[in-house]
Amino acid sequence: MYKLYYSPGACSMAVHVLLNELGVPFEPIRSAIKDGAVKTPEYLKLNPRGQVPVLVVDDTAIKEGSAIIAFLLDAHKTPMMPASGVARAKTLEWLMWGNSSLHPAYSRAFWLARQTIDEKAKQELQKATFAYIQSFWDEAEARLTESKYLAGDTWGAADILMTVIANWDVGHRFTFGPNVQRVIRETITRPSWQKASATEQVEYRAVA
Repeated sequence: MYKLYYSPGACSMAVHVLLNELGVPFEPIRSAIKDGAVKTPEYLKLNPRGQVPVLVVDDTAIKEGSAIIAFLLDAHKTPMMPASGVARAKTLEWLMWGNSSLHPAYSRAFWLARQTIDEKAKQELQKATFAYIQSFWDEAEARLTESKYLAGDTWGAADILMTVIANWDVGHRFTFGPNVQRVIRETITRPSWQKASATEQVEYRAVA
């Protein structure tokens, strides 16, 4: 059985939802960032970077959300991960967009919010950071105007990760286009999302 180490509402929630969606047995282990659970000696043995998610498979810890998701999609045959070709590349492209572009943009905003620097300078930096984040939401809206879901015609992991990240609050209300909202609403009504949300006790506020 898999073990998933997660922090409520963090990017690890995307793995949590996916495991529910795939219907495979796993043990969810709460490792809340705010409680310092990811900085304990025991946890750092699993992931020296002190981050979530970590998926333990046969006593081997797999780190990095996109790697875990790709592993699960390959290990449990699903239409969410095409076997080869351009369709597979697009699936990975949009998964990486969430993991390697949108997520780090929010991380910059979180980091900046914690800094004690000149307030005027901080506001200017935040303005630029928020504009950068918004550009990714605009890109997602453009994609979803021409495609039913981020990766194509099949709902999948990139849509889950996008929905998780949309709920992060950095003191600024971003504009989600109608198609982004469409995918978010569909995602949060799925039983797999509802189950993960109940376990993690996460309230969804990004879309009313």
